[in-house]
Amino acid sequence: MSRRETIKEKRSWLKNFFTHRQHPIMILSYTTKYMWLLAIPLAKYLIAAKFNFQSWFQAHWVDILTITFIFGYAFLRWIFVYYELEEDCIIAHTGYFGITRTKVYFAEISSLSLSQGYISRLIHSCAVYIDTDAKSLQNADIMLTLTKKRAFELYHFATAKCKNKPKYVYNSKKSLLVIFSLIFSSTLSGMIIVLSVLYEAYRIVGREAEEQILRRVNTEIAKVPVLAEVPEYILIAGGVLAGGWLISFLSNLMRHWNFSCTRCADLFIIRSGIGTRRRHVLYRDRVNYIDLRQSLLMKICKITSVSAHCTGYGKRRLEISALIPITTNGQVDRSLKMLMPKIPPVKSDISTGKADLGRFITIPLICTFIPIVSGRGTLYFFPNWKREITILVILTTIPLLWLVMVKAAAAFTTSIGFENGYCTLSYCKWYSFHKSIAALDRVSMVTVMQNPFQKISHTCAVRVYTNSESTDYHTVKGLNYDKVIKLLNRNGYAV
Repeated sequence: MSRRETIKEKRSWLKNFFTHRQHPIMILSYTTKYMWLLAIPLAKYLIAAKFNFQSWFQAHWVDILTITFIFGYAFLRWIFVYYELEEDCIIAHTGYFGITRTKVYFAEISSLSLSQGYISRLIHSCAVYIDTDAKSLQNADIMLTLTKKRAFELYHFATAKCKNKPKYVYNSKKSLLVIFSLIFSSTLSGMIIVLSVLYEAYRIVGREAEEQILRRVNTEIAKVPVLAEVPEYILIAGGVLAGGWLISFLSNLMRHWNFSCTRCADLFIIRSGIGTRRRHVLYRDRVNYIDLRQSLLMKICKITSVSAHCTGYGKRRLEISALIPITTNGQVDRSLKMLMPKIPPVKSDISTGKADLGRFITIPLICTFIPIVSGRGTLYFFPNWKREITILVILTTIPLLWLVMVKAAAAFTTSIGFENGYCTLSYCKWYSFHKSIAALDRVSMVTVMQNPFQKISHTCAVRVYTNSESTDYHTVKGLNYDKVIKLLNRNGYAV
């Protein structure tokens, strides 16, 4: 072999070696977060020593060796974590030193997702998630951080069947996306972020700065007579809730901006995001069910959100598995027919109505009296806290009264139907109305339940389980027991 051929072979080997490794940024990801507690002071000492490396090393050699070991370990882990592409599968070697070997056949993939944030775009990296119906509840079956070029090679490979095929595209209106973000913003997730920021700020500025800020806030509150009458802890809680909701709203809006869903061949190709850009490839045959979701206000305003339950989609933090983020009731049927033409209209075989109203609202109505009675009892022992207790009673009673209204509406919308290989389940879960449509070959089990009160009223609850990584089910309550048994027996479900 000539020298030129040897050099060419070495270059080919090196190219192949780096092609199947993750992006080098993962070397930093594999280092422990506590490494920076050593690295930052060491850098300060080096600058203070005017870059006198000999004295700097003699004084801090233990810390320097520790950081070197951490980086060496991270580099070795990066070398051993890689992936291989074969004709019918992808094999990922992950875990510590690549000892975990995950083989996923392309025919079994449920979803493939790509995610690129601001920093990822600057360094040309991209997170890739590959999921199947196997039980990996917390993480994707394969999760890699690759260069943008390699990530999009996988993406184009997964969508190759769409080449020269007709495409049907749904684009969300930006005005409706604002409404979608307003409705589906989670105060809890935003609060977690706000409280984390406040805690870190407290650690940085210290107790003295915190007291100065509180004094300033109290001074401003005192200038507003209405706010001055409200207890301080109520204002703080309200501020945290409002801040959390605002952050969640902005996060949702940026996440779903420029949302589009394309049906092509047997795939859904979903794109969204203005900050972090996301692409999802869903295999339509792997969609377990679609869910038309509404709140009471959405029902009144005649708008609907449609989500697709497919393994891997909506699995990441703060992610919503939207297929049609939000649309009007008049448009939802047309949009669904374009994206999922196989789903036929399914009529309701059993439904509830005016006669069932009492059963739906009795328990929520009883619950509304709990805070009122508790408040009266607490006032007996703490009469000086009348204002604070009254505010808390009002704040806890309002959502319970709203629940009574929701359940009253649910009495007229709950139903179940089986037809043409599909089932439609309309039910209410807490404050949300759901209309779930699933192919019967994705239904794994159906059970009928009765509590003592339901036996007296001759009603029951039907629980329908659908295929997924976790135990996922839909519960339709308040249905006539005899009609349910006949319906299930007619459709081949022995109960």
